[in-house]
Amino acid sequence: MVDIGKQSVGSTTNLFQGYWSHVEFRPGGYDVAEATKRYLGVVQEGVLEVSREDVEYMGTTFPRVVELLTPSQMGMKFSGQIDELHQTNMLLAVGDDASVAAATQEGYIYPGASCGFGANEFGSLVCRRKRCSTDAPFVMEACLWKTVGSGAISIGGDADVVGTTVEFNALDDSNGEFMDQNPNWKNSAANHPLGYIFSPAPAANSTAVA
Repeated sequence: MVDIGKQSVGSTTNLFQGYWSHVEFRPGGYDVAEATKRYLGVVQEGVLEVSREDVEYMGTTFPRVVELLTPSQMGMKFSGQIDELHQTNMLLAVGDDASVAAATQEGYIYPGASCGFGANEFGSLVCRRKRCSTDAPFVMEACLWKTVGSGAISIGGDADVVGTTVEFNALDDSNGEFMDQNPNWKNSAANHPLGYIFSPAPAANSTAVA
């Protein structure tokens, strides 16, 4: 007789609830000064997405079967809705410079003012969320080494709080220009060109099948 093994939740300690409650942008790269980092405030419905596309090579036997499977494209993206529509967040959303100097201007934002990107328009995005568990509290962290605000923003009207969607796509940083300059990262930059996800180890015995 076949034994069904463990069922349902491996451990409730492994569960995350709620939102990405801390999202910050670091103009110029991960290792900027503390005063230069920009907290985005409330980001509703934030979603971290890791995408992958594969190339399949089919043989000539019939029926045809996959002989080789190789990854052809990898991506990381964070998107959500920012509700605090001040100048710094708007600059980030349209992919503009949100360094200290730009964030203290008179409030004007000029989408499409340049056909290129300056050094401070790219930066690192760091997102964190806390596991709701008194037994094993843990902060999950995700980082996009090099990114810039992309996609469309839309500011509507409502009796409720009005926000706009924002999207950040990870760009290649295999030369280590924007990532943490700790030698453990920098010396092997090509091994982690997009960023990282820091996740907790599973609760004790939760991955055992029986």
